[in-house]
Amino acid sequence: MHSVLVTNTRVYSNGYSIAADIAQMLARNGKKVVLIDADLHRPILHKMFDLPKGLGLSDVLNNHRSPLSVLNIKENGNLAILTGGIDRIANFDLFSSEKMVEHFQLLNNEHDRIIIHGPPFFYSETIALAALVETVIMLIHPGTNKTDTSRAIIDKFQRTGATIVGIVMREQPRYQANQSAFIDRLLAFDKQTRQFS
Repeated sequence: MHSVLVTNTRVYSNGYSIAADIAQMLARNGKKVVLIDADLHRPILHKMFDLPKGLGLSDVLNNHRSPLSVLNIKENGNLAILTGGIDRIANFDLFSSEKMVEHFQLLNNEHDRIIIHGPPFFYSETIALAALVETVIMLIHPGTNKTDTSRAIIDKFQRTGATIVGIVMREQPRYQANQSAFIDRLLAFDKQTRQFS
């Protein structure tokens, strides 16, 4: 898994990032990792790592900076963080632009792993990000997400060519039987989708 997008089926509300956990774990194990805060609606990585709200991804997308020039270095030099940035993004189509592909490739060439704290799945830029990476990890909420909705999300991401490698369940159903049934239905759908794709 050289490049990973972590996305959510809801708006992030607790200031927590699984992407950050993954990136830190890899960096502590000697990998050179870049962690990108691509949720420009609610950027949080600068707060999590106690960084100033300085230049970041939004400034890169608006052609004001190279991504390498605005990285924040942590974990003995192994973890580079690209925060959300200062600039406002007027056009989120920039995520699917050739420039974004070039920036991603530049970061890819300089690091062993790219981990993206992505926006929730319902933003258009999330699909563009999914097309850039090799793998996707989804945060789902069985207590609020219906199985049909989750199936539609999985199908949408698989059409980008990205592979969903993990599903993280948050706010799980109260009863274990409901939780297991939800997982079984999703896995059955995923298996069927792969057979016919």
